[in-house]
Amino acid sequence: MFGTDCGPTHRGRHTRRAAVLGCRPNTMASAMASPWVQGIAAGRGRSLGDTARAKRRHRSTKRSMHHRISTQTNAGLLDALEVKVPKPSTVENVDEKNEFKSLMEKAGVRHQVRLASGSRGRGLFPTGPVGWTDSAMLLSVPLDVCICAPFGDEDAVANELGLNDGYKDTCTILRRAWQKRNGAKVPEAIVSLLDSDSGDDRELALALWVLWATEEGGEVWEAYAQWLPKPDGSMPSLLLADDKELAQLQDDVLAAEARQIHEAMAAAHKKIALANADAVAMKGRTCREFSLDELKWGFALVASRAVASPVGDGASAAAIMVPFFDMANHDDRGYVSAIKSVRGTEDGDVENGIRVAVERAINQGVGGPRVVLETTRGLQNTDDEIVIQYDPDAANNELVLRYGFSLRGNRNEKLPRPDDGSPAATCVLTAGAFKLALEAKGLMREMTPPEDQRRLISVVANACLGLGTPEEDDAWELDEDACMKEAMDASALREHWRFVLDSFETSAVEDDALLTAAKAGRLPGATANIVCAVEYRMERKITLATGIKALDAYVEWLNEEDEEEEEEEEEGGAGGEFPGFEDQ
Repeated sequence: MFGTDCGPTHRGRHTRRAAVLGCRPNTMASAMASPWVQGIAAGRGRSLGDTARAKRRHRSTKRSMHHRISTQTNAGLLDALEVKVPKPSTVENVDEKNEFKSLMEKAGVRHQVRLASGSRGRGLFPTGPVGWTDSAMLLSVPLDVCICAPFGDEDAVANELGLNDGYKDTCTILRRAWQKRNGAKVPEAIVSLLDSDSGDDRELALALWVLWATEEGGEVWEAYAQWLPKPDGSMPSLLLADDKELAQLQDDVLAAEARQIHEAMAAAHKKIALANADAVAMKGRTCREFSLDELKWGFALVASRAVASPVGDGASAAAIMVPFFDMANHDDRGYVSAIKSVRGTEDGDVENGIRVAVERAINQGVGGPRVVLETTRGLQNTDDEIVIQYDPDAANNELVLRYGFSLRGNRNEKLPRPDDGSPAATCVLTAGAFKLALEAKGLMREMTPPEDQRRLISVVANACLGLGTPEEDDAWELDEDACMKEAMDASALREHWRFVLDSFETSAVEDDALLTAAKAGRLPGATANIVCAVEYRMERKITLATGIKALDAYVEWLNEEDEEEEEEEEEGGAGGEFPGFEDQ
């Protein structure tokens, strides 16, 4: 964490300064200990609030306090290195007949995973302790089992220069490999959409390919369809939500975004008949004219489960539906235990069948184009869930729109500001001072629950337009006038957040009661989308309330009398050091 001053501080007008490291130790203990570095204060090192003299006897300068610290090791370092894995609810096996495992093996998937249900719902778990010495492969899915399609609008300039040739060829080669592996030829009606320059056409083609594959795509995909979420009301997705369910978000902007997607899906649905007509004219195969509800389900599957990754020598992005891998759940980065990568998609890899065969023989079947899931830390046992991040920077509105869930304590959460040019709209608080105040007032401490720590991180990032850098944390200074302006800005932002919080139709307490009733089956009409919406809106309110409390604490800290300056000066002396601190 951070230490205290070892030299004199001159009394003057009321000012705040940073508590800075005279020499920031380049040790893992120091880096891991700060809750502002990790969001989870696992270590027992010093914090800003522990060591900074936030209260002094006289109103004085709030400025940086240069010091030397002794770095704690032993238990503190071990705690800092410990990964905080949430205690799971009872982990239940959902593959009692080993059908999921058998399907993976039939698809040529190398794996050390099993399908089970834990605290995050159904997900992937290791078959035993793994990844303790080196990163270990958990899952390796051949790309010829995956549905891989070009993504986004075609780049006309890149086409003119011939830069997209490798990318387009790779996607075509992978499609042909999929057809050969699965013994099923993709209908020309879908292929024509895949080959279109329009991103909308390509997204429609991907959704149609998935829907068609679950019915006629060969043994693996037809069998895998039973493991996919069904469009029967049990799959949370704003793409499947009706107006009543969207209203439960209590977020007009997010509901409007979802309705725009609904309109786009309706427009896309009309293209199916046109694509089939073109296919007939070219004596090609058509696809079934799926209903609009079926197409929405296909889009929802793609939005929530597809992996975006560069493929080919051109390294352009493709959308890849990866069976088995798509069962892994998302959470905050503090809980992440695995990372994915797409390998072997350069042109030479997908074209050179002999080299791929040799590589697979050498690597016990693992080789060639594939999607790999690897550990980022050791997994303790079969109940230690494999957790990934779908999007490490996504706020809850993005998570809900794309994936149908929100996180409690999302460090990326975006809090509202007015657009009227007022101080609440334009203010940028001082990140170093705000963080110091939250520790000094006891809000950000080692014992603060991780969810609340992450909420405080998002509050600081919103109020200060970023968390600031270590150098900025060490260099800030607020004189008396700056303290007054900082307090006025914080108060203005606080009042806006209070206004927004009071504008909701329900309180967080009422939302929590609704969720409790819904999960207990005592709330008639509580669909998966309604539960998802209530979870989302409740977290918004809790984060706003956290922000209001944090700003109140900051204003109080800015206005405090500095009670300990004389004592600090007497202890420090000119150029002296505090007892117990070691020179680094």
